[in-house]
Amino acid sequence: MRCGKCGGGTCHFHKTKEEQAQSLEKVSERLRSLPEYQQEAIADKYYGGVKKW
Repeated sequence: MRCGKCGGGTCHFHKTKEEQAQSLEKVSERLRSLPEYQQEAIADKYYGGVKKW
């Protein structure tokens, strides 16, 4: 859904800085848990070959 402006705390997608940091750490943990070949494929496709996790 795109509304064109940020609703801040009333938006269902809004996250605090702490929530965003936790979310990114969870993603990094998940990526690190994948087999090496899958990590490399993701890094190649989305991060220019660099593993940022």
